[in-house]
Amino acid sequence: MKRIYLYIPLLALALGSCNKVMDTKPLDTYTASDVWGSYSLAEGYIFNCYANVVGSFMTRWSDDILTKDMLNEPWGGSFESEKTGQIDKYTDEGWDNFANIRAVNLALLNLRTTSFTAIEKNTLTGEAYFLRSAIYFLEAERFGGVQLVRNVLSPDSNFAIARSSLKDTYDFILSDLDSAAALLPTTNDRGRATTGAAYALKMRVALQAGAFLNDDSYYQQVIQAGNKLFAEGQYSLDSYTNLFNEYSTAVTSAENIMVFDKLSTNTSYQNTPMQSLVPNSAETGGKLTPTAAALFPLAETFEGWQNFSPTQDLVDDYLVTDADGAEKTWDQTTYAKTGGNANTMMYQHRDLRFYASIAYDSTRYYGNTIYTRTSGNVSNVNSPIAGGCLSEGTSTAYIFRKYIYQDNKLWYSDPVNFCYSVLRLGEAYLNYAEASILLGDEATARAYITKTYQAHGGFTNTITATGTDLWTAYKRERNVEMILENGDRYWSLLRWGVQTMGGLKTGYENSGYVIPELNGPIHGVAITIDGRGYTLFSKNELNNLPLLFTPKRYFFPVPYAQIQANPLLTQNPGWN
Repeated sequence: MKRIYLYIPLLALALGSCNKVMDTKPLDTYTASDVWGSYSLAEGYIFNCYANVVGSFMTRWSDDILTKDMLNEPWGGSFESEKTGQIDKYTDEGWDNFANIRAVNLALLNLRTTSFTAIEKNTLTGEAYFLRSAIYFLEAERFGGVQLVRNVLSPDSNFAIARSSLKDTYDFILSDLDSAAALLPTTNDRGRATTGAAYALKMRVALQAGAFLNDDSYYQQVIQAGNKLFAEGQYSLDSYTNLFNEYSTAVTSAENIMVFDKLSTNTSYQNTPMQSLVPNSAETGGKLTPTAAALFPLAETFEGWQNFSPTQDLVDDYLVTDADGAEKTWDQTTYAKTGGNANTMMYQHRDLRFYASIAYDSTRYYGNTIYTRTSGNVSNVNSPIAGGCLSEGTSTAYIFRKYIYQDNKLWYSDPVNFCYSVLRLGEAYLNYAEASILLGDEATARAYITKTYQAHGGFTNTITATGTDLWTAYKRERNVEMILENGDRYWSLLRWGVQTMGGLKTGYENSGYVIPELNGPIHGVAITIDGRGYTLFSKNELNNLPLLFTPKRYFFPVPYAQIQANPLLTQNPGWN
């Protein structure tokens, strides 16, 4: 199978990155007629658009830091201002994507007159529509209605473009996805869009639109797109560990609808989430206390920069199969009362995704047994956890295992292959379930939640809840299924908050629903040095600030510099 090689930099004409691109003359001497007169060069141009657009989905894993699921470690700090309510109208959360929009619009313009075969022309045009929809969706989630640029602007064009309404923005995105689905093939090279990718992204987009616009017709679009996606029969659920714990199984997984495949020829550990999720600890270099080195020695060093740690808030959502065969939260099980130590009380018989996603006290991680307890070899010395790691270790007693490949030792500059899931069947099933709940079809919702619950969670029971209990079960299922993927936890919390208040209504910035999962302290666990006892604790973010969400943050501010440059731009409510 052919791959997209997303690593050659954008040059004068945004020439592409495939081995088929001709190199018979210097790249900066190609003309527009060269590019659009050669399928290889045109395809390479589209590949570069992929690198700039689809790569943005991978970087969105860190949006989950904005929630209680993740703690910023003292040396981390990403999104700290956003998380604690310290941003203002001058903050730029990624408003300007016009270079990428222009690149895709150029492709759509020039592909109309190419002499390529119908299949070649349709594929590239469909990919361009898909990529444009992706760009605008990333913007709409952050800012609401945006400036819609449908055609290529010339030097003589009027660049003072007003923002379109939120409805017009979402309708434009969905229309592009319909165009993409009509043109794309059902199968394509790894990393490239297909009809399935268009349907899957449409489900994600329409779900968000339905909530913010309070319009059930968008939930109907989720169902319709899902029916088309499932009818293709191209995808099937896979083992969760196959998807996220090993590169070779991730890139071949039948569950992935679209991936961002980063090759070691252009990728090192520091260019992946792994670098920010793995601890930094060793017996040498003053990284362990004497007690930790004596009681919990390390077989090999850890060389990550653990900027972010999972929290007890996230861990609590991974259910346990109790002795009576029923799934419960861990603190409601018989094991929590009868276990002989913290490990047997808290971590046994869990959802299989817990073991694929979270490393905890007394488990294997890379070549070591890690201890996150008091004086543990990967727990930070900061109170209240009082660990033995003087460098960069966890302050919550947890470390991420999801998206961590443990076949080789992590060193920031070493090359590594990395596969990020952009769209997959598990998410599509959950999107379908959410739309079904909101349309009053609980039976269908239970059936689709059960799919991931059993296949990925490893449970044998089915989801049987109704009413508010079903909604609670669904939200918990989505959290443990989607953590670290496309910022899904954060954007889902916003969507659910808007649903609670019946859509984004006038005055929401003052009277809108305040999302509890985005407010207050986060939680961790302090395990005693002998591993037998534990204490749950609350912890603020950096500068001792709790999470603070106010309703104006359903959208980020339009950067004030952009408003000064274009008087037609309006600010989002509450940010003046």
